[in-house]
Amino acid sequence: MTQPSPQSPLPKKNGAKRPQSWAYAQDCIARLRATEADIVDLERRATAGDIAAVDTLMEYEGGDSPKPPSHRAVSGMESAAEAMARVSSAPHLPQDEWHAIAADGGDPFATAQDGSTRSAIPLPLRDVILLARLAATFRTAEGWEASLQPGALTILVGLEPTLSFGKLLTAAMLPEGWSTQSRAPRASPHPVLQLPDRPVMEKELERLLHHPAPILLPVAKQEHLPTLVGAGETGARILTLKELNADILLFALSVSHSATGRIDADSVRALLPNDECLASLEAGYLAMACRAPTAREVAERISVMTRKAPTGEVARGRSGPAIIDGTTPAHHAVRNVLEDFNAWQAGELGWSEMSRSLLIHGVPGTGKTYLARQLSEAAGVALVEGSFADWQAAGHLGHMLDAMIKCFNEAIAKAPSVLFIDEVDSVGSRFGGDQHGMSYRTQVVNGFLQQIDRLARTPGVILIGACNQISRLDPAITRPGRFDQIQRMPLPSLADIRLILRKRLPDTLPDNEIDSLARAATGKTPAELDSALRAATADARRQRLPMSTALMRRHLGIDRPNPELLRRIATHEAGHALAAELLVPGTVVKLSLSDRDGRTERRSTFVELTVEEIERELVILMAGRAAERLVLGTISGGAGGDSESDLALATGLVLQMDRELGLGRNGDGWLGPAVMHRLTEEDKQRVRAKLDQAARKAYALLESRKDMLVKISNDLVQRREMNAESLARWFGGTPNEIVRPGQVDTA
Repeated sequence: MTQPSPQSPLPKKNGAKRPQSWAYAQDCIARLRATEADIVDLERRATAGDIAAVDTLMEYEGGDSPKPPSHRAVSGMESAAEAMARVSSAPHLPQDEWHAIAADGGDPFATAQDGSTRSAIPLPLRDVILLARLAATFRTAEGWEASLQPGALTILVGLEPTLSFGKLLTAAMLPEGWSTQSRAPRASPHPVLQLPDRPVMEKELERLLHHPAPILLPVAKQEHLPTLVGAGETGARILTLKELNADILLFALSVSHSATGRIDADSVRALLPNDECLASLEAGYLAMACRAPTAREVAERISVMTRKAPTGEVARGRSGPAIIDGTTPAHHAVRNVLEDFNAWQAGELGWSEMSRSLLIHGVPGTGKTYLARQLSEAAGVALVEGSFADWQAAGHLGHMLDAMIKCFNEAIAKAPSVLFIDEVDSVGSRFGGDQHGMSYRTQVVNGFLQQIDRLARTPGVILIGACNQISRLDPAITRPGRFDQIQRMPLPSLADIRLILRKRLPDTLPDNEIDSLARAATGKTPAELDSALRAATADARRQRLPMSTALMRRHLGIDRPNPELLRRIATHEAGHALAAELLVPGTVVKLSLSDRDGRTERRSTFVELTVEEIERELVILMAGRAAERLVLGTISGGAGGDSESDLALATGLVLQMDRELGLGRNGDGWLGPAVMHRLTEEDKQRVRAKLDQAARKAYALLESRKDMLVKISNDLVQRREMNAESLARWFGGTPNEIVRPGQVDTA
């Protein structure tokens, strides 16, 4: 779809005039933005040590005062409505830049002259949408003011009463000097709107009615109307809060996803489902969709969530079914699931015969969520997304479990569908050493297991789980029968990075530059690559320069590599690889090196889980540090860090030998997993002695092969990634160059 030039009048939407409430909503947003600006200023002053600012913020945020910190009137200022009218036909961007933004998938309507696409003062999305719905309900300022007359009683059906609602009204809709209170005092120096912050009983409503101050009574459902109101003609004004529809959403997106107050409304509207689908969209899913960078992409997400094919053009850059590309084990597994699912839909495969669930683990940013979305798009079915963080935000245990069940219910109701559950590891394990909150974790894990088992009996729902640290999961979640497959989503390989860059960068960039950039970007996540590509493209557009790999290097933070750090990391990884090849030949899969860290991927060395195998693994884990000491003369902290680091894994192995495997100082006794902060001094000395012993063996193992160690590390610095084939030139040498396990003393 071609974008109109800003030199010509912008097209009007066919048959769709802006609702009457639009101008009123814009004035409310202008008020709210002024309040947010005051709060931002107060926060800045409070950070600088202004005690008065701290007190004002605490009073407001703590709920003691519903009145904004500085309730500025907007009279005399240009209203949002006037500003919108002023810019609606103004050519704010040059024609070539307009088309460049459109060609890159951006929204030139929403892009300001400085290249920004969002307001400098962002507003909470839930507040923007609620204000738009309120404006659509009252229609005009006069319609709202009718509810502020003495003796007025307005019932607003479809809204839960909350304290935050009062703050929003005071900030954006009430006249200057007004405030909200649950019950008006006998005497007040300023006008008050009586606004309960919780559901009211009949007696409470009676007390409110005795005061002449106007009353606004939110009620969640029609059946919750007080008996007093339903008893004949009472003079109460009963309004139903307007549900979310396309007009309201377009308005909200023009506020949240634009720096100009405009968006490409025609394109966005064409992608949206009908108003009935929008009204049924839950707040959590709407918020998830609105995290997309442009209004158009928000509409695309909503379209997928509601299983409604877009009525407009096909999403830009995509033709036909989504392609699941990628070389990781997780990508291969998802392609297999898709193949089985298509066979099931064609009646060629029974549901019980197919692979229907997958747990993906890997570091943040590797694309686990995106892969689930690709699966739903490729299969042409709805995607239902949930996460433990979202469920826990629902409230206490009962509410949390209700939110979880609701998510599973939605996936079943929308079957065939894909259910994606993120942050599965955040719930922890029932068998961890930390007993704090154990009862809560037990009930949450049990509830989750029940829902997984229930899903297994429901044809048509594919379950995709994702976590960062699989070691933190409860064993019952990972045992066979819960998830059909468990696959790792590693950082992208050099080939994957090259593919991402080649697809996204201009064809004018030669392959050798792309290859060099890909090597330098080894270790970056897909999220980091995507962010850098967007930023570099925007920079090139603003500076009117062609895209270059130099610009990409700057945005990836790899334009100034540290040679000493690279050499140290490469030496460390080469130490692991050489020790592994000497002790357990053929287990090294890949070495990779980035500007900040390295990685040695190996197959498991355990076969029988004997003392000899464990001590051999300890030597390999300590070999990275030993290589640093041997080649560079010093060691770094690179072997330490999180629970997946060399030192953490080695420490865990020593403790498992003693406490869980019956291979250490406790003989046949099983004492359970160790709690690190409760280790005795004797435990610590035992760990220290075993790791020192492994480090000495690793040093001795590498010492006579120092030249080879240096050559491997130098090769890694140049290549940035070495797979089994490229390592074969070193490990496939003569017997004099590689000494095999039988010739190495690890006892």
